[in-house]
Amino acid sequence: MLDPEAQQSYIRLAQEQPNLLCSQAPFQILQASSYAGDEPTPFLRNYFAAGYVQHRSELFGRRMDFDQEIIDRAVCVLWFRACALYTSHQTGVADPDWDRPFFSDEGLYD
Repeated sequence: MLDPEAQQSYIRLAQEQPNLLCSQAPFQILQASSYAGDEPTPFLRNYFAAGYVQHRSELFGRRMDFDQEIIDRAVCVLWFRACALYTSHQTGVADPDWDRPFFSDEGLYD
């Protein structure tokens, strides 16, 4: 489990680097996602929400306000992706999302 200071550091990282690729995602985040249980922890919710909102805002060139429902759905699919990426790391099998933006939810609802 990450201590509160590390958690805040990762949330800042998500806000400052919202366009990092899945292959660049911090291993600690992937591991925490995989070990979270049945749903993302409050920290992971905040982390994915921060990265998602900043990613979409940069994509559209302005600060975006989202309904909580949209953020909740994005957090869920980004968390699932992080779990899959962790499995990919553990098995050594390349994930098809390696070159995609980590905080983008595009194509994850299919």
